[in-house]
Amino acid sequence: MHDGSMERQQLLHYEEILRNAGQFVTVQRRALLKYLLRHRVHPTTAQIASAIGRSGSASLATVYNNLALFAELQIIRSLRSPKGEVHWDIRTDRHHHLVCSECRLVSDLSEDQVAISVHEPTLASRIQRTEAWLVWTCMDCQPPEPPSN
Repeated sequence: MHDGSMERQQLLHYEEILRNAGQFVTVQRRALLKYLLRHRVHPTTAQIASAIGRSGSASLATVYNNLALFAELQIIRSLRSPKGEVHWDIRTDRHHHLVCSECRLVSDLSEDQVAISVHEPTLASRIQRTEAWLVWTCMDCQPPEPPSN
């Protein structure tokens, strides 16, 4: 979990980006940013709307519109998982994603944790950047190994 002062600094930074773009920092936008800072599990729009909606601070349309605005301002990124679901990532640097095929939990992997090779020289020379989704079974979903005799 991130400590409160770091979260506060990041929140102030994102609020400054909004203001510099001529946008108001509303209660709803602040609630969305706080949620994304506290839940770095690449939530879907439905998950965010459900959590924010429970608090009564934003309607579904407000959530959708503000996520689109945050993506436009490069505060967050939208990601489409291998199953086609749209996830939101507050981490905007280059990195890869690990998704559980069972529970669909998404985790980050830094670039140095994954090696991607393109063997076709013509294609390799045109690659601008790489972003991979690695599908696995997380430790919580992995069936226990049978005891050895």
